[in-house]
This record gives sequence, structure tokens and C-alpha cells, in this order.
Amino acid sequence: MIVNRKKKWKSKWASLSLAAAVIATAGAAGAESATAFLDGSSTYSNTKTIRANTNGTGNIHAVNNGANTQTRGYAYKSIDWWPDSVVASTNWLNPRQEETRNFTQQEGDKYYGQIVDQTVGSRGYVTITVK
Repeated sequence: MIVNRKKKWKSKWASLSLAAAVIATAGAAGAESATAFLDGSSTYSNTKTIRANTNGTGNIHAVNNGANTQTRGYAYKSIDWWPDSVVASTNWLNPRQEETRNFTQQEGDKYYGQIVDQTVGSRGYVTITVK
């Protein structure tokens, strides 16, 4: 029996590529995000609380899309019996700036994001992502 080696290798590469794509998608599928917006009516806004499904790295992304004021993003770990703790924060952001910070997350813990500004009238948003 004659085997076409070229076709055999193409089939193996296709299978490996498909397997790698499935693994990458499965890892990304577990991430959950929440976003909070500053609309100019308050000096802060919180995201909803989300639970980490794995140990690993989460992140906070803050954007200042307003004018003439600074905003800052925070990531908090929600603690039922104690004040919530800050796990990450961005620098104070000038208009049209954005920043992302990573933090270590623990499986089962709950996290939320917060964006704060210096004055009422600021605009921006914060997104927290945990896996």
C-alpha cells in the first residue's frame, strides 16, 4: 500500500491547529468582565461584583474620555465581614488617557471595579476582568 506522506502531514497539522484553537478558546471563554461609566453626574461609579472561577491574573482598565479633570480606576476584592481591599489601581489619568493594571485573583473571591474623578462632570469608564 502506498501512503501519500504529504497528505498525512497536512492532516496532522490541521488536527494540531484545531486542538490548539479549542484550548485557547476554552481558556478565554471563562473570563467575565463588568464595566462602570462616569456620566458627569457623580464622582464615582462601581461595576457589578463578579466571582473568579480560577486562580490567576485579572485586570482593571480605566479610561478618561472627558475634559479638564482626572480620573482613576480601582479594582476591589469584596470582603463580607471587613472593608473591601484594593487589589490594583491605575494612576490618575488626564483627558484622553487610559491604563490597564493586572492583579492576582483567587478562585471563589469576588471582585468589582470603581472609577473615581476629581469633580462632578467627569467622564470615563472602568472595566474589570476576572477568569
